[in-house]
This record gives sequence, C-alpha cells and structure tokens, in this order.
Amino acid sequence: MWITPKEILVSGPGFWQTERANRNFILQRRKGRGTKGFSSLLVGTWDSVLDTKPPPYRLLYQEEGSDIFLMIAACMSGQEALDDWAWLEKELLTKVDNFESPGETTDFVSGKIASIVAIHEVENIEANDGNDAGESSGYKAAKVKFHRVFGVVEDEKLVSYYSCTVWQGRIPAQGWLYLTVNHLAFYSFILGSETKILLRWTDVTDIERCGGVWLQDSLQVSTRQDQWVFSIFNKEGYDLIRQLANLGMRKLISEDSYHQDLNLLLKRSKNVPKKSFLKRDLDARKNTEAYRAKFCLPIEEKLDGKVECFLFTPFNKKYRFGTLYLSSNFGCFSSHVPGLVSLVIPLKNVNCVEKSSTNANHGNQDEAIVFSMKKGGKTFVFGQVSDRDFVVEKLCELLAKLKNENEDILSLSSGSGSLSMSQASGETGGASSGSTFQVVEPLMTIFRESVDLTTEAVKEILWEKHGAEFGTGISIYRTEETTSLISKGIPNKWRREIWMTFSGAVFDKQRNPGYYSALAESSLMVKSLANDEIERDLHRSLPEHPAFQANNKIGIEALRRVLSAYAARNPQIGYCQAMNIVSSVLLIYSSEEEAFWLLVAICERLLPDYYNTKVVGALVDQGVMDHLVLTHLPDLHAKISDLGMLHLISLSWFLTLFLSVMPYHTAVYVMDCFFYEGAKVIFQLALTILSRNSEFLLSCRDEGEAMMGLNRYFQTILRDEPEVIDPAKETPSVLISNLITEAFKMFESVTSEEIESLRLKHRLKVVQTLEDSQMKNVVRSVKQVTKFTEEEVRALYIVVKNEQLIRTGKGAANDPASQDKLDPSKPYFELYKVDYDTWRHVSGMCSKWANSEIWDVLAHRMFKIMDVKHDGFINFKDLLLLLDMMCGTDVQKKLKLLFCLHLPGVVLPGELETLREDNTEVAADATDFFTEAEISLGKTARYLMEAGEQQDEMADYGEKASLNSIQGWLIRTDSKLEMRKIPPLPQQYFVLLWKSLYALFMENNLLPETEEQQALYHSVSVVGTLLLQIGEVGQKFEKRKPLNLEEEVGKDVDDVDGAVDTKFEELQVEEKSAKPYDNDWSITFEQFLASILTEPALVDHFSEKVDLKDALKEYSSSGMKRLPSADTQDSSRSVFYV
Repeated sequence: MWITPKEILVSGPGFWQTERANRNFILQRRKGRGTKGFSSLLVGTWDSVLDTKPPPYRLLYQEEGSDIFLMIAACMSGQEALDDWAWLEKELLTKVDNFESPGETTDFVSGKIASIVAIHEVENIEANDGNDAGESSGYKAAKVKFHRVFGVVEDEKLVSYYSCTVWQGRIPAQGWLYLTVNHLAFYSFILGSETKILLRWTDVTDIERCGGVWLQDSLQVSTRQDQWVFSIFNKEGYDLIRQLANLGMRKLISEDSYHQDLNLLLKRSKNVPKKSFLKRDLDARKNTEAYRAKFCLPIEEKLDGKVECFLFTPFNKKYRFGTLYLSSNFGCFSSHVPGLVSLVIPLKNVNCVEKSSTNANHGNQDEAIVFSMKKGGKTFVFGQVSDRDFVVEKLCELLAKLKNENEDILSLSSGSGSLSMSQASGETGGASSGSTFQVVEPLMTIFRESVDLTTEAVKEILWEKHGAEFGTGISIYRTEETTSLISKGIPNKWRREIWMTFSGAVFDKQRNPGYYSALAESSLMVKSLANDEIERDLHRSLPEHPAFQANNKIGIEALRRVLSAYAARNPQIGYCQAMNIVSSVLLIYSSEEEAFWLLVAICERLLPDYYNTKVVGALVDQGVMDHLVLTHLPDLHAKISDLGMLHLISLSWFLTLFLSVMPYHTAVYVMDCFFYEGAKVIFQLALTILSRNSEFLLSCRDEGEAMMGLNRYFQTILRDEPEVIDPAKETPSVLISNLITEAFKMFESVTSEEIESLRLKHRLKVVQTLEDSQMKNVVRSVKQVTKFTEEEVRALYIVVKNEQLIRTGKGAANDPASQDKLDPSKPYFELYKVDYDTWRHVSGMCSKWANSEIWDVLAHRMFKIMDVKHDGFINFKDLLLLLDMMCGTDVQKKLKLLFCLHLPGVVLPGELETLREDNTEVAADATDFFTEAEISLGKTARYLMEAGEQQDEMADYGEKASLNSIQGWLIRTDSKLEMRKIPPLPQQYFVLLWKSLYALFMENNLLPETEEQQALYHSVSVVGTLLLQIGEVGQKFEKRKPLNLEEEVGKDVDDVDGAVDTKFEELQVEEKSAKPYDNDWSITFEQFLASILTEPALVDHFSEKVDLKDALKEYSSSGMKRLPSADTQDSSRSVFYV
C-alpha cells in the first residue's frame, strides 16, 4: 500500500532485512516476519508487546549521494511488496535518469507517490460513505491487524481494542484484546509463542470479576468448553465487554441484532472523545437505554446529548444540581442526589427557549436557559449551563424539527391545574371511527367498589395540594414528596392518569391515534394459537370481580380485545399466562385503550422478556433475587436455596405483580409504586416480606410448608382503610402502605442500576441454559433419522445455529426460521434452517467430493431437491439426512443419491451435451429450454407416483410437486421394492452420470495421479463399459415389443375399417405414459448398483465414513465467508450450466 512519503532513519541492520535493492529503491522485510534466528524472535516479541504494528514489508527511496531515506510503501504481504516493486521498476526507474539533479528526482518520486495516495484516499472515503470519520490511525492499524490475524469476514467491524494480559495458569501472555459486535479476540506473540483466542459473544456463558493480588480488576470469561482471565486495567473495556455480551444474549432471545445508527454521523457533537464510529454508536445506545429507563420514555426516543446544570425549583426557591438530557422530543432533568427532583418536558409543549443572564433568586450574573411553555404561562429555569450557546443552538434545532411534525403528537397538558385525564390524553370515549365495538371506560365506573370514602377524600385532598405546589401532568416536579405520596396509594379517581403519565404509556397512546381500535378489531378475526389460549383463560382472570364473571360480558369482551390486540402487535410474545390477571386490574382503573398501552409498557419496557414463551425475564430476575437475598439476607439465603422457593417467587410474585398472592385492591398499591419507580419496587418488597418472615422460614421443613405460611402472611396485608384492621386478631395485620414504606427504607441500596447490572450477569446463564435445552430438543427430534452420533449432531447444530444468527442479523426479517419460531406447533428441527451459502460451505467441509470440478453442480442439485418448499432453505432434519447419505458408510445410499442427481428434471436440458453432428446448441430458445425441463421433471415425478401406486389426482405435475416426489423417494428406506420404483436413466443422462463419476475422483489436474485414483478411473471405465452394453441389449429388446404388440392387437380387432390403427395408437399412448422417456435406451438403478458392487475400488471409496465432528472443526468461530450466490428459489429458471 502506497503511503505519503516520509523521512525515516535507517542505521545498520536494525530490525529490517534487505530483500532487493537498486540505485534508488530498497525493498526490506521486518525481522520476525518469516525470517529465522534469535534476533528475529526478539524483534517479533518486541513488536507484539509494544504493539508498534510495523508492516512486514516496506519500500524505501534513497536520494543519490544522500543519507536521507523516504518510506513510500508499507505492504502486508510479500506478493503485494513484489507487485509494488515491479511497478517501481517499470514506471519510475526508467524515468529517474531523465532528471538533471538528485533533488529533482526526489521531487518527482515524492509527487508521484503522493498523488497516488491522494487518489486512493478519495476512493476509500466514497466507498465507506464517511464511516471512517473520527477513526484514529491506531484504530485503523488495529482493524487491519485484526482481520489479518483472525481471517474473519470483511463485514466484521472492530469496535475497540485494548492492551491486555491473559492468564493461562500462572503464566501471563501480554497482547491485545479486540472487541467486535460478534466476537471477543485476543492475540499475543512472545518469544516465538503465539496465543490466539476467538470467541463468539453468543457462546459466552458467564462473565465474573476476579479478585486476588495478581488478578485484581480482571474478568473471567467462560464458555461451555473453557474459560479465560483477562486483565485490561481499563474500566471502559470491562463495560464494553458486558455490553457486547448482552447484545449477544439479546440476539439469542429474540434475534434482535445490532444495527448502526447512521444518523449519528449527521449530528453535531462537542466534548466527544475521538473514537471509532461503532464505539460511538454503542456508547450512544447504552446512554439512550439508560435515559429511556430513567424517565420512562418511548422506545423510539434517542438521547441527543446531556449537560450539567442547576434546575430552579419554584416550590422551595432553590437550585438543584444535576444533568439536563436532550432528545428529539424531550428535555429531561435529574438531580445528582437520587430522588431529590426530576423533570420531563415534552419539547412539543415548549413555546420558546431563551438565554438569561440573571439568577432567579438574587439577580446575580448567570449562564441560564429558560423554557417557556405554550400553556399556563409556566417556565422552567436551568442555571449555570455549561456550553450554553451550543445547548441553545441544539434546542433550536430540535424545536425547528418538531415544528414541521403533526401538531397532535404529544399535545399533552403540562401546566393545567386539573388532573382530568380527558384533557391530558385527548380521549373522547365511545366507539372509535370505523370500529364496530364500544371502547370501555374504567370498569370501576360501572361496577362500584366498596371503598372507604373518607380515605379516598383525604388522598384526593393531598394530591390536590401536591399538584398546586409541584405541578400536574407530564411536567410535574417529581420529588421525594411525590414518592411518599404514591407509596400511600393513589386515589381511584386519578389512578389512570398517574399510571399513564409515570409509565410513559401516555406517549405511546398519543403517537398512535386509532391504532388500538383498528388492531383490536382485526386481531379478533384471526384464528391463532394465542387467541385460543386467551379464550381459555378469560373466565379465570379475576373471578372475584363482578366485571369478569360469567353473567357480565363487558369486562370479558374488553379483556379479550386487549389481549388479542397485544398478541397481534407482538407475535414474539403473543399471549402468556399472567397477562390476563394484570390486564384485568388495568381495565378496572383505566379505559380499554389505556389498559392496552399500559400492558405494552409493562411487557416491552418495565419487565422486558417476562412474558415471552420461555419467561426469560422472570428466570433472569430469579437469579437477581437470589443474589440480593445472599447480599442482604445472608442467614436466610442457604435455607431458601434448600427449599427451592426462588422460582415460585419470580414466577408467582413478580410475573403477576403480587396480584396472585394479594387481593387486587391491595396489590394495586404495589402497581402504583411499580409504574413510578420501576422494577426495583418488586425486589424491595419481596426482600421485606422474606425479612419479616425469616424466623418462620428458617424453621420450615419443605417448600410447601414455606409457601403456605407466606400465603397466610399475605392475607394479613390490608389496604389503607382503618375499619378493616382488627386488633383482636391473633396474627397482627399490616397496612400495605406501611409495608411499602418499610421496603423503601430498609432496602434503599437496591437501585435500578444495580438490578440492570445483575440482570446482565444472570441473563448470560439463563439464556445459555435455555440454549442447551433447545439443542437437546433438536438433537432428540432427529435422533431416529440418522446414524450420526449425538456429538456429531451437536457439532452440526452449533454450525447451523451460528450461521442462522449471522443471516438473521443482516436484516432477513422474512427468514422462514424466524417465522417458524413464532409457531409452537412446529417440530424443533423446523426452527433451524440453512440457506444455499451455508449448505455449500457445510457440505464442502464434510464431503470428500468437494475438491472435484463437478462439486458445485452436484451441491446445487442436492439443495434444489431438498428445498421442498422452494423458499431457499433446508431444515435441520433434511440437512442431516443429506449429510448422512454423503458421509455415511452405506454404499447404496451414496449411489442412490448420485443416481437421483442425474434424473431428468433434476438435470437441466442445458447441462446435456448434444450428440448432433452439426453441434447446434440444445434449447437455445429460453421457452424451449423451460418447457423441456418441466416435461422431463414431470415425467420423472409421474413415474415415481405410478410406481408407488399412489392414487393422486393432480392434474398438473408442477416443479414443486415433482421435486417433492423425488425428495420423498430419496429419503425413504431402501428395499428391493423401492429400488424397482426408481425411474431409469436415459442414455444422455447416463453419460452425464458417468462423467460425474470420473470428475469426483479428479481433485487437481496439475498433480500426477495417485495409485488410488488410477484404480478408481479403471473401475469407472469397466463399470461404464458394462452398463453401456447392458443398455444396448435393453434397447434391442425394447424395439421388438411394438411389433409384437401390433400383431396381438390385430388379432382382436373385427372387420371394422381403421379399428386396428385406432386401437394400436391408444395402446401406444398408454405405454408411453407408463414410461418416463421416449428413448428405449436406459439403465435402471438396480443395474447401476450391481455393476458398482463388482469393483472393490469403488466399493471401498463409497464405503469410507466421514467423521462429521472432525470435519466441522474447520468451521471458524468467526463464521463462513459468504459469497454472493444465485437465488435458489425457483432455481430451475435461473441457473444454467451450458
């Protein structure tokens, strides 16, 4: 690679060895790069440890009579260096003699090389669309080295790299750690010892911090086979490893792959460290996820930036230090003191943003920003804003962009003094436009609850006072007072608004007007497994409430619509038990549409992955709970583990938000706090309940006794109504509000950040455990159809799974495997499929025929036959069957496969060599080509159908049906009867089969033939001659049959004129329809098999077994290099071998 000429110091032999030289140019190779000796060993170690990253080869220019050297090229391979050297001798060396002085020569050479470099840089910028912007030279060099050392595919992008030590036993290896979106890689070269590690994130089972003197601040990364300890001494590296591992687990759970946000390139930035675009994007993604979780914002919202400042709080006339966050639709503030004050400002409600130079309290100089709202005359003041001018410009950009959008989006009341939900949400009630059903209002307005009116009135007064002091609606000041008020319970009158506001569901509702009504109506008309499960659980949802009893249809119908609509919205989740209980309570206190959006918030943001088919989120939180019990209740941890209670806590308490263990009117207090504080509330409350019952639990003898005792305790938890408390009871009662307040205080150290960190750790274990179970299910589902060992099937499964992840990660949204995973009725082997690229590579590694010239053609025919759905994919079972035929020891199966691959219709007409003397091209016209192919395939299929004595009245033997019949015959059990059903090969097709047999044994024309190859060629020649003679004899015999048939027919015909000819023509047509081909020359499979079995050399060759596990060891953990290939769908119309 040519580089901009630069002066370097060349003194003595040093680290370089001269390979070629002339009067002006020198070609040198770096010692340690292919050279031998102790000095080369030292130089190689020096380069690896210090990561100087010098190129293996370099080209130098030396001015005549001068000691100055210019480095003009750096090459990564010897061939590249030789090519550049040849160009120098051809293009420059012949011209340097034309200059009068050495200085002019130097100027010419420097200018020529610099112009070439400039041209290449422009071409690279255009090719990369600016993706290399912000990449340092060190990063670019590391990227080149990573691809060179590990040989991964080109689209595998490097995120970052770090100096690192790997501990192997007690011996450390110093090198470099490379982190990509899909892999963790390590490379070290010390004193001739090379260490190379390449792991997929999807194979990582655990990431643990290590302690000790030598391993302080190290990470232990484990897979199913091994574990490694990495010392990076860089916190950013540790965080990035966790983030990338989490992305890998997300890919396994939902095949939700990482995609770059290219809009990041267009954003103006300030105070952003220089890093690769991928690293910037991942940092932005991590910050955005934390931002959305902190303020419960829509999942589409992306953080634009943040700045430290002070928020002026008018309710106490103070400034609170914190961080102002800006995104496309919101400005949010959070104090640095947790829980002190936070604020959410929809930018759609902002009238203008102004600079202010005056402090709101004492009038001193200040760098402030004032947000003026459109309604209510409300303002928000942010003081001492860093980089104020830049922040104001950014806000003006965001406001200008919003100005052009729909005015109805996010038109939320943030300054009104009323808590009326109808104003905040814009709901009109009644039937939606074009809808056939009536949207149900909160069921508590129809079925009145028995509540203490005095308690409700007190709560309403407290909330009115709070609203007057701290504001209402979206832009309420969220303070410690708000938290205290919510823990005491929200009044029923305003519960719907506060749930919608603090959960962020109100944003989704306002962004999607009419969405729910249309979805609910259409989803009920669809027959699906989810709808069947919903129908089964409807009457078991909340039977104690009159709205969900059999004699009332209002609640049942509304619940049916909500659950069906969500199942249609998110097919990956569909419907899960416990969703019906939660949705029932949502419908009591909120309208039908609000209940739907609250369910969306719970399933997709607040409790992610809880309600999918494997309840991954609940299992993950089971591990989180186990860790928290060990940390906060160590005396109880061992007992709870012995009792095995944690799975009941996560699947019963958490999944239903305590609704399954408490009366709903009590558990609704937990939901109040849950929508405000997030998931940490349920952990804090669970720890408090276990702590209160610790003495009882320690005395329990089994799980049943423990759960019954806890259930009795739950019956003593009451809502805040004084008259329900009976002091005379033996078991004292506890108010739910007091229990929640106690939980907040006792386990205040349990934060949302800690829970998210623990979720990542336990997600690795849970997901990999589920993956192991899935692998066992897949292996079990194909156990009876193959002779491969279980280890071989597992090895193949890992390859297929990894390739499917790569394929779906590239945006294959309509991948059949992804669609099949949504249908639980599908067999396990249908969930994993290979496309043609994967099949070509896997079969190439496993087959001994892969080096032959004919292999690509045969591989394509195999894929076409097994692709019975014509969607371009083969399921795992069919793949295994095909490999079993190729790699097993059964000679008959291998020959049957080869014979089948040369049947008419499988072989296209363009692949046949014509025997015409004029050598005219066969099927030159496309229409004739396709017609002939379809006729041949249809005849082959018809023969198979008739030979199988199947009464199929298909009028049209299309390509798909015909290939299906061939595939069905190919995988059936071999028997003499089955062999007789196989259609014979006509002469031209047999010749092609014979040539294929020759080609299978010819691996390289440039190398001399081995004795084994010569024996095989001789055997093929003998068998071919024998079969040709058999075919000739058969042809002569067939030629006599029409004459005999005509004589026999003539004897049976009366004196009616022309009757003989008519009858003969009819019988001749019937006979031709019974034969697949018009030519009488043919070879049957029985003849082909018997002839092959007479040659020991061929029998030995076809009896050789391939160990699938050993063959697949060549499969790199980085995946296969996927090349552009022909579309395999409807391949007979797109692939020609002429």
